[in-house]
Amino acid sequence: MNTIGKLATVLLALIFCTPINGQITGRITDNISGEPLPGAVVMWSVKDGTTTNSDGYYMIKPATSGSLTLTASFLGYETASRKVTFKQGEALKVNFVLVTRTVVTEPVVITATRTENRLSDVPARINTLSSKQISQIPASSSDELLAYIPGIQISRSFGILSPKSTVSMRGLSGKEQSRTLVLFDGIPINKTDGGSVNWNLLNTDQIERIEVIKGPGSALYGGNAMGGIINIISRKPHQKLVGKLATEYSTFNTPGARLSLSGREKPGDSTGFYWSVNGFARRSDGYVVQPEVEQTRYTTKSEMTEIMGGLKLGYDFNQFRNLEVDVRMYDDMRGSGEKVYQPDGNSTDHDTRHFRATYHDRLGKTDISATAFALIEDYAKVNEYMRDNSYTFYDVDSKRSDLGLLLNASSEVWNKHRLSAGIDLRRGAVDAADIYYTSTDKIINRGKMDFGAVYLQDEYSFLGGKGRLVAGLRFDYAHFHGGEFSIEYPSEINSFMAPYQINAIETTTWTAVSPKLGLQYKPTANTRIYTGYSRGFRPSILDDMCRSGRIRGGFKIANPNLKPETIDNIELGVDALLFGYLKASATSYYSLGHDFMYYTSTGQTIDMGYAINPISKRENISKVEIYGFEAEISTRPISWLVVFANYAYTHSQIKDYEVVNPLVDFNLTGKFLTDVAPNIFSAGVNINVGRIRAAAYCKYTDSMWINDSNGFDDTYLFAYKYPSVFQVDAKISVRIWKTLTASTSVQNVFDVKYYESKGSVNPGRFVTGEISYSF
Repeated sequence: MNTIGKLATVLLALIFCTPINGQITGRITDNISGEPLPGAVVMWSVKDGTTTNSDGYYMIKPATSGSLTLTASFLGYETASRKVTFKQGEALKVNFVLVTRTVVTEPVVITATRTENRLSDVPARINTLSSKQISQIPASSSDELLAYIPGIQISRSFGILSPKSTVSMRGLSGKEQSRTLVLFDGIPINKTDGGSVNWNLLNTDQIERIEVIKGPGSALYGGNAMGGIINIISRKPHQKLVGKLATEYSTFNTPGARLSLSGREKPGDSTGFYWSVNGFARRSDGYVVQPEVEQTRYTTKSEMTEIMGGLKLGYDFNQFRNLEVDVRMYDDMRGSGEKVYQPDGNSTDHDTRHFRATYHDRLGKTDISATAFALIEDYAKVNEYMRDNSYTFYDVDSKRSDLGLLLNASSEVWNKHRLSAGIDLRRGAVDAADIYYTSTDKIINRGKMDFGAVYLQDEYSFLGGKGRLVAGLRFDYAHFHGGEFSIEYPSEINSFMAPYQINAIETTTWTAVSPKLGLQYKPTANTRIYTGYSRGFRPSILDDMCRSGRIRGGFKIANPNLKPETIDNIELGVDALLFGYLKASATSYYSLGHDFMYYTSTGQTIDMGYAINPISKRENISKVEIYGFEAEISTRPISWLVVFANYAYTHSQIKDYEVVNPLVDFNLTGKFLTDVAPNIFSAGVNINVGRIRAAAYCKYTDSMWINDSNGFDDTYLFAYKYPSVFQVDAKISVRIWKTLTASTSVQNVFDVKYYESKGSVNPGRFVTGEISYSF
């Protein structure tokens, strides 16, 4: 492959570097590293131009002889121009060396308003990660890319072996992914059944950028957007043919490979067909996640295998009209570290298919878009255990689906007003069964939730663009139906559940109104101050509405009458660019949550065969107060160095807890939310010199309460809080040859061990070596 790459590059160099009569050729490179700049724009008239290929070469054919001004530009670099004299029938070679800008360029974001805006024009706190930043972060999965954004908490207990991960922000519990909305190309990927997100299925090589909007966003996006919104945006092909093949090997005997190919019919043009295919595969022997005191003769390593493939097809009819289809498929097997008789022991499997079709167009002054999507997951879990010499084996077979249609229109309707309106239609469903093989039982739970919403937003600029007002309102309607919890052929082992069967769970409906108002003012071009109010909500998950069953420490019964949680938030933020290169920002916020859901005791107990345990039900019972402060600075004092640091403080406390049963329930009033770190600090440096790219990051996460009562955990951790953690990550990449790069990343450099709520230990130091070939 290396030989082929050399031959291909030599051939390209000969084609573009050898002067050909009637053509202007050349190459565009970085002034510090000498690296080519693929996709750089070369213009020789107001309307005539081209872009460089993957090796930085360009070729143009002016129609007439004469004096020309060639202009070369690339994002993040100073534009360069050269006057040349061209004669038909003669060859001319013109190279450009572009100088990096010392100021950070401002990105364009779309998530906060569903319209394109410069980041500083949106009265909200927004963080972004570009593809270049993403490539330098030491991460083994897509969620870990977010680790160094201010105030972001990630719970991934077993690293790449974890079957799920939780990303939270703004003081909302790290146990609940359903309080932070996650989008992929604008499509919600939180499951209606459990609220979780399968972060493992996202190929990091396909990510163009990530936008993180802090604070409630339900006025535009509806449910789950309480703490904020994370939108992961995939790459769109711009060149004739681009590809990357990467192979890697990591700790715990973990080999893997990633492939990305993309192309465009008309490179550098706003019309034509484009495509991309991508995929990855990885396996690992894993490690023993249980603490030594919990290990038995059935304890094994938590091994893992996963594979993913994706295809994107699109056609640009013109600059505004576009049709795009995206399909992704994923499957995995992740062991939980216990094996009795089954080949993979206790394990989970996520057989996943994602489909999206999007159409964009412009009708007069109105931009319209329509997106249809389907997210299908066949979740399977193998459960086997030996208790008192009695063997139990059953499978969980859960078919989860989320279907939707999203319609949006945006237009300049009045002077300096942009009005946006839309309709969202969705259905989430689960059809699940616990199928026992050591008894006759089949425990069924199923249910559906239909969502419909309309929203309206106005963006208004005033004071010559120095002032900006964004106001929005959304109405959501939800209908739960088709619920069932039943047992076929119950045996003695599950007979205790029989009284709680409901063949037709009552249907319920609820509504939510979500307003927002944001106002900002820019006293100078490099300074802004903003303030805003917004409301967010989180609907109940289907698992709580239609499934009764075992939970940690007892038994829970379904509650179809759960109302959505809501949160009202006000915040104030300021940004400034100091000395032309030091970017600083600070944000303070205050939030009040209502109808937060907690498990409460029904006052009854149940004999589960091995113990008598309490019966619980999820209820809307508490008011929560959250306030905090975030600050960040970043600078690029010289072209090859970026330095950043940030700090977040959070206070999350239950202010009013309604005790349903005083005899058995704790009064949680005054207690702090679990899995919320009061203090988080992180800092890092990125270095790009010649062929070398290096990054070193550190993060401190404060201690967190383990349980809702803030009491002593005498089961696993024997403490009141999780201990604080200080972790250092590092990565270095070296371009060995023009198309070949070698890199090494180390997560948790100092091998810090810490534990999660069940006493399981994290993987410690995780080292990955990678070789990648790009063309």
